[in-house]
Amino acid sequence: MAKGCCANWFLIDEKVRFLVLAMTNMFVRYVLFVFLGALFSVLHYQAVLVLTWSLSSVLAFFSYKILVFRTEGNHLKEYGKSLLIWCLSYFVNAMILWLLVEKLLWNVYVAQGVAILFLAVVNYLLFKHFAFKQPRKRTLLERLYNLWE
Repeated sequence: MAKGCCANWFLIDEKVRFLVLAMTNMFVRYVLFVFLGALFSVLHYQAVLVLTWSLSSVLAFFSYKILVFRTEGNHLKEYGKSLLIWCLSYFVNAMILWLLVEKLLWNVYVAQGVAILFLAVVNYLLFKHFAFKQPRKRTLLERLYNLWE
């Protein structure tokens, strides 16, 4: 087990750890979105969004796997499930961004900030119950029953 401050990290509730890392990952994603928007032009914000999500997915995967849900093994399976979540999140993000920018005429950066806050909640539920789902612990009665099978 980790020593010092790192050991204390795992004493923090899982939801709080996810929120801290989700905010960190989304901050990184937002800064990347702004940087790439300035680099490639905000007029191409949907292309910037795809590039932003692609680059930030690896950092987010390992931070959630190691620092939040603490799963072992199954890297490819969990990453595949995480990619499905991010694809869904991307399309929800794109729809929110389109609605707020094109229909409600919001500033693209404000709209993206709102979208990622909403996605933090949705993503926690999807990662917890789908990508990093832990096997249910069997009761003593279930384990005894399985001995007879």
